[in-house]
Formats: sequence, C-alpha cells, structure tokens
Amino acid sequence: MIEFNFNTLNQNQFNYQMDLQKEKHSQNNLLKMRNKIKNEANKTGKASNNSAEMERLEKEAEKFTAIFVEKMFSEMKSTLSEDKLLDGGYAEDIFSDMLTKEYSQMAGKQGLLAELNKKLVAQLRSFK
Repeated sequence: MIEFNFNTLNQNQFNYQMDLQKEKHSQNNLLKMRNKIKNEANKTGKASNNSAEMERLEKEAEKFTAIFVEKMFSEMKSTLSEDKLLDGGYAEDIFSDMLTKEYSQMAGKQGLLAELNKKLVAQLRSFK
C-alpha cells in the first residue's frame, strides 16, 4: 500500500512555484536591463564625449554584469546537494538568495568581471 504525505507534496509544489516566480522575475530583470543599456548606449553614442553619460553607461554595465553573475551563481548553487545539518526552509532560501545577489554585485566590480564591464561599455559605445 502506498501512502502519500500531502504536506510534503504541497511543500514541493510551493517550492516549485516559488522557483518559477524567481526565474520569471530574473528573466524580466535581464530584459529590462538589456533595454536600458541599449537606450543608454544610443544616448552615449550621440554624445560620446560627455563624461556624465559615460559614467551612467558604466554603472548600467556593472548592473548588467551583476545580474549575469547572480544568474550564474544561482545555477551553480542549484547543482549542489542540500545540507541536511541545518533546518533550511524558506527563510534560509531568502537569505541565501540575498547573499548570492550581494556576492554578484561585489564580483561585478572587481577582477576579470571589471574587464567584462569595460568590453561591454566599449561595444555599447560603438552603437550609433
């Protein structure tokens, strides 16, 4: 005889729905950021010598890189097995997502990702 645990089933369904909402929100953020960067690039292409416009474009490129890295980190995290030592739960998931976002923002400003930002800005400047 097979017994079902409806609480576990409902929790799994809830977690699945939350993951879908996070994914949709992340994709919407990427699309909005891409459009915003294109608009900034068009403005900057018209006034490429304006340092304030370049600074704004660099900030938008940093934001885009941070979102890219956040997505990459979250995909990397999804491949790890869950740690059974801690209780986990919804609060830990939220904290973990916030920590990943903070790490990605820090990584977007440093090291090799700074080079990615420079290349992105250079490419966007070439748009006319």
